[in-house]
Amino acid sequence: MTKIIDINLIELELDLDNKESIIRHLAKIMDKNGRLNDIEQYIDSVMEREELVSTSVGHGVCIPHGKTDGVRIPSIAFARTKKKVEWGKGEEDKVNLIFMIAVPEKFASNDHLKILAALSRKLIDEDFRKRLTIINDKETLIQMLTEVF
Repeated sequence: MTKIIDINLIELELDLDNKESIIRHLAKIMDKNGRLNDIEQYIDSVMEREELVSTSVGHGVCIPHGKTDGVRIPSIAFARTKKKVEWGKGEEDKVNLIFMIAVPEKFASNDHLKILAALSRKLIDEDFRKRLTIINDKETLIQMLTEVF
């Protein structure tokens, strides 16, 4: 069984400075790793969701997500940006930790909610968030994230 996140879906030194370029970059990583059926359909679903309301959750974290048949395998890509990026309208919406979720439409209700719930529970923990900002080894980070998902 394919894990929801693996080392190939992690980017630790992302040097992009806007929401759309980050979403496109992470979608390309997912696509390159065989997790998408239709990259443009997936990107469109993420961008449509972002237009409704920012997916910034505070503390420098955002969780953009898309539910579409353009997704083949439920997945999470993680990126840490070099600088904080404006994700919403306020100062509290600047982020540098991005968890991008991809869920096939047929699994949308169950998988999507389980992933968001598990991630939200961990993101409340200040120590967990701090570790996300300082770990520079993908192996260590994937071990930490695998415990969540």
